[in-house]
Amino acid sequence: MTDIPAPAPAAEFWEARYRDTGRVWSGRPNELLVQEAAELTPGTALDLGCGEGADAVWLASLGWRVTGADISATALERAAGHAAEAG
Repeated sequence: MTDIPAPAPAAEFWEARYRDTGRVWSGRPNELLVQEAAELTPGTALDLGCGEGADAVWLASLGWRVTGADISATALERAAGHAAEAG
């Protein structure tokens, strides 16, 4: 598999957004995700555009095995920190 570089303008925008802001999102999971996934049997989830990881951390707290991906390295660092804090 070949690594495909992210489109530069989008990558630069999101990296700057996360780098220059203390917290971009609320830290709470998306309400629609909560409605749709709360009663599902935990399995494997891929969170594309995971940002700071609120959805991924919430799913993991329910027993899901979650992989998060984001265009921003800063966002991924924050998501990893939130996941570590949550256990």
